[in-house]
Amino acid sequence: MLNRISDFLRGWRRLSVPPEERSRTFDLMYKNDISFTDEHRLPDGTVTVRLRGKNSTVFCHCADAEAIAYKLGRPHGLPVVCSFLLHRPALVLGALLFAAWMFYSTRIIWDVRIEGADKTDPAEIAALLDELGCGIGDYYPAIDFNALHSRYAAAQQDIAWLSVYMNGTVAEVQVRELYADERIRTAEHTYANVLADADGIVEEVNVREGQACVKPGDLVRRGQVLISGVIEQKDGSIRYEYAAGEVICRTAHPIRTEIRTKRETKAYTGRETSKKSIKFFKKTINLFVNSGTLYTNYDKIDTIEQLCPLGLCELPVWYETTTYREYETVSQDIPADDAAEEAMTGLTEQIRAATQNAELLSKRIDTAFTDGTYRIDCLLYLRRDIGRTGEFPVSDACVPDTGELPENNSR
Repeated sequence: MLNRISDFLRGWRRLSVPPEERSRTFDLMYKNDISFTDEHRLPDGTVTVRLRGKNSTVFCHCADAEAIAYKLGRPHGLPVVCSFLLHRPALVLGALLFAAWMFYSTRIIWDVRIEGADKTDPAEIAALLDELGCGIGDYYPAIDFNALHSRYAAAQQDIAWLSVYMNGTVAEVQVRELYADERIRTAEHTYANVLADADGIVEEVNVREGQACVKPGDLVRRGQVLISGVIEQKDGSIRYEYAAGEVICRTAHPIRTEIRTKRETKAYTGRETSKKSIKFFKKTINLFVNSGTLYTNYDKIDTIEQLCPLGLCELPVWYETTTYREYETVSQDIPADDAAEEAMTGLTEQIRAATQNAELLSKRIDTAFTDGTYRIDCLLYLRRDIGRTGEFPVSDACVPDTGELPENNSR
């Protein structure tokens, strides 16, 4: 084993001599102190040995002087490799850069995996972590994870606890979300009334906090106080509460759908072009020459795919394509029957949205076709909770105004 290592470091060549030259060859090497290793005799009598380093040059000089027939093989070993690389500096530079990149890449984040996010979109968590310096392509030895956890908790309100730890080049993120709590957390000295968000006739009042101001059968107007957070006690003093509850009313909700029989529509010309780019970690490489907008009217379609060789693992490489599809604006005449069907479909969608949190009692529908427009007017009679919270501050020098529903404080 040591002989082979020595041969590789010093370089070696295989010497072959015919049987009739064997004695003269070995006498020549003994006289000139030419060392050799790995002697073999082939079936035809040819003898082969290994000559190390410069011994092959000395042997050739002596053998030529003695007219000894021989055959010398091509050189092997480290000197040959060094000579090969010396004449190809780009190859050496590429190998060094590759080794440096492999060393560096083992210390950057290749992927971010999030577990425990049921209510919060994992993409939102990953985006915020990226803003805080813990995203794909970031150098993780420079990240203070304890400080990262604190900064993340201070920047959002949906996650109760978050922990990031590195598993190789993958950032494993464990999150614990806040428990669902529908009750609004208000500032100190802030209270609320329950106000009507629509006109209606009261059918049922359920008070959780505060004092009811209406009873079943009352007609109420939008903005009227239904449950008051200002409570006058028997001794004449005032107590404030954050009023909460339900006021079920019968209301009328008008909706309208209009469909024109002549309108402008898109007609695609069939021409389209694409711009492609590659995103590697945080670096984007465009594979196109920026030529500006190609068409006057177009639809823009963006697609992105992450590189996943043979479906085995996802790499931090994304292939992005932006497609521009040209269209022209043309006038289209719609038959009255098709307009009526389209209007009815739109009306159905509006009714579904209006009754999502309400009980539909009845509806009245009127249709009309005038001036090229098919119109449907519908009046829905609903049974729903019309109470909305309107907050107000209370201080020693401030008396609450419980009249109207503030637009920016309603929920």
